[in-house]
Amino acid sequence: MREMLRQTPTSQMCALALTYEERTQLNSIIDLLIPSDDDFPSPSSLQLIDEFLFYVLPSSSNKVPRMVNIKRLRVVLQDLNQAAGGNFCSVSLEQQNYLLQQLERRDPAFFQELWTLATHSYYTRLARSDKRETILT
Repeated sequence: MREMLRQTPTSQMCALALTYEERTQLNSIIDLLIPSDDDFPSPSSLQLIDEFLFYVLPSSSNKVPRMVNIKRLRVVLQDLNQAAGGNFCSVSLEQQNYLLQQLERRDPAFFQELWTLATHSYYTRLARSDKRETILT
């Protein structure tokens, strides 16, 4: 497990996993799950999607079964779009938060793993970017 967490995502494979619209929606969801503040940047500003997808996509080194997989993630994204009247990203932040709360109530195990993977990806990416800044200065 430790070795899997040390590997870096392959951006080509991750980019093909979701459409541009799905990636945009997932970025919005992760930004809602991990809100930014004065000390921490928003997840979307860190280009977090590839890091997140690295842990979701099946690979020879990633054999841990997950509740969050590409097929299920796509279904959830489509369901959220449908519940939002067609486009999750176009509704208000309050409505987006409400829809995520509904997801959490409907499927707490999926939501928990989504949040865990998002948080892990965020802090992994944040640590890598901090390390690069330290090296460059």
